[in-house]
Amino acid sequence: MFRLATLLFAAAVATGAAAETFVVTPDGPTTIQMAINDCYLSGDIIELTDGVFTGPGNRDLSFLGKAIVVRSQSGDPTACIIDCEGSDTDHHRAFHFENAEGPDAVVEGLTVRNGYHDWSGGILSEVYCSPTIRNCRFLFNKGNEGGGLCVKDAATIENCWFEGNVSIGNGGGASAAGNMGWASTFIGCTFVDNTAGQYGGAFRC
Repeated sequence: MFRLATLLFAAAVATGAAAETFVVTPDGPTTIQMAINDCYLSGDIIELTDGVFTGPGNRDLSFLGKAIVVRSQSGDPTACIIDCEGSDTDHHRAFHFENAEGPDAVVEGLTVRNGYHDWSGGILSEVYCSPTIRNCRFLFNKGNEGGGLCVKDAATIENCWFEGNVSIGNGGGASAAGNMGWASTFIGCTFVDNTAGQYGGAFRC
């Protein structure tokens, strides 16, 4: 009887586990990457307060294959900013999806600016990754393919604003690189004053 009661209690604890919300501020001490590292449950949420996030731990971010949400607490992308502070000699971007993240890996309500990197300077989503990026702004990022954003597989990009981004190659604002990238979905996005050295000043598919 004792063993049965213990098993029932363990099952109740397991099924009752609820997703957590972590709050990160620009002045720390926790960084965005530290909060991502601490997420263990699918559906965990990281909320960023308004302000400008810079420096190690707040750029070059990896979701580590987790089905989590990183979003602004206010929902206002103009007030919650990741400034990558990248340059031609010091490469940084905001997010790199490279661990088979799916649609439940979400970035929402942020501004990504001043990224500079090979491929995309803002966000790069590799083959076999299909994150959701919603209500974000990409400003003044630079890359070799997709200045603001480059997706190589079936990502979903909703209601995002691309302005002043530059690609040395293709897709000044965004690029869906390669055949698999053609499966990506862009919904309600706006492209303003983006530049490409070859094809697709706004967008390249």
